[in-house]
Amino acid sequence: MSTSFDSYQPIGLQRHRPRARAQYRIRRETFVRIVLSAIFYISLWRATGMWYGLPADFQEGVGKDPMPMRLLLMSLVPLIGLYCILEPRRIFELIRSASPLVGIICLCVFLSIAFSVSVGASLRALVAVALLTAGPILYRARYGAVDTFESLAKFAIATAFINILYTAAFPRFAVMRGSYAGMVKGAFYHKNMLGQFSATNFILLLPALPMWRLRYYDLLRWAAMLLYLVLIVLAKSSTAIILLSIGIAVFYGMSWIQRFPGRIFRSFVVLLAFALLGFVVSVALMGVAQAIAESFGKDLTLSGRTNVWEQLLPLIFERPLTGWGFALFRQPEIMEQYVRLTWDAQSTHNTYIELALNMGIPATIIWTSFVVVRLVAKMTSSPLNHALAITKRKEVVIILLILIGAFTEAGMMLAPFILWPHTVIALTSLGPEFLSRFRKPTQAGAQHASG
Repeated sequence: MSTSFDSYQPIGLQRHRPRARAQYRIRRETFVRIVLSAIFYISLWRATGMWYGLPADFQEGVGKDPMPMRLLLMSLVPLIGLYCILEPRRIFELIRSASPLVGIICLCVFLSIAFSVSVGASLRALVAVALLTAGPILYRARYGAVDTFESLAKFAIATAFINILYTAAFPRFAVMRGSYAGMVKGAFYHKNMLGQFSATNFILLLPALPMWRLRYYDLLRWAAMLLYLVLIVLAKSSTAIILLSIGIAVFYGMSWIQRFPGRIFRSFVVLLAFALLGFVVSVALMGVAQAIAESFGKDLTLSGRTNVWEQLLPLIFERPLTGWGFALFRQPEIMEQYVRLTWDAQSTHNTYIELALNMGIPATIIWTSFVVVRLVAKMTSSPLNHALAITKRKEVVIILLILIGAFTEAGMMLAPFILWPHTVIALTSLGPEFLSRFRKPTQAGAQHASG
């Protein structure tokens, strides 16, 4: 019997190989985490548009992005490309698991671009929206809902302190002039952006778990929540106060809904809650809202907005199927061509009208239906994991606030503005069947990745 020594390897070498493979996986996972974190936080920062020296008079800087903001947006291209090379299988599975409605919406967007009166402007807007959509989705698909919302909370904490410090250090830029004189906008373009961002992030920072002992991070979280309340008052944003009130009510109301057994019964409870919420808003809350608005020297008649809408509604029916072109009516120069008022109307002041003008009536109905379906699905779900249940509530609040805010503000959906990454994360729905196809990156990720 002959013995071959060609395949003989020392025992030390055999033990070294598994260790080397484990070290390689750790280094690779660390590198992927760095790349995705960079994509995620750059997307959040770019969406806010926060920067030093933005003019105190909104009219001076409207429609103009500082060069650093453009560079931030373009930096996402190589980073997203690098991640696609690192994990192509996950990208393929993510695309394959997308809802058919998402494909139909994409088709509507391309049709609106094909029939756009300014194809170049529509394409540039599509690139911006696509880049700011990809980052949050990739991060959410890799690390799950709970970890993603914790990362959002860290960004929210940092942003609260940044805006307070910026306002104290540079009041000539942070406090608005002109028709909004004295209202604080922080590092944002406009005080309404600061108000909406602050109201949403306050809900986002509500603690996910019971605090058995206080940590330094919890102190930072509560301090940031207090600062956001201060920023809302300084911005004199009545809309933000109303959104904050509705958001808190829905957040704690969801804990009551999630206790009911059976999804069908929970669906009935959700419909009843919507009817009750509508009644409360229309009867009781409007009086409070009017008092808040009057304390800020404003009113809730929407007289200025309705004048804009009266001129824009006929334009929808001139091109009802494909619209005038994706994102065109977010351009101030386009608004100047079609709206004639004593004051300069820089936006439609209504996201639904804006979508109908840009993409047509069918696309607007499809998109709104998609958002409402996702909202109801998340409201009627009942996760067994407590942290995931809290995260679901925050997703519901974000979607609902976007749907409500879209009635009086432009650019709340399908636009590269302040809360678009939050909206994308909240709308994303990836169940355990998707995440089970891949090795979980961490034990925490395995615990909280679903949803």
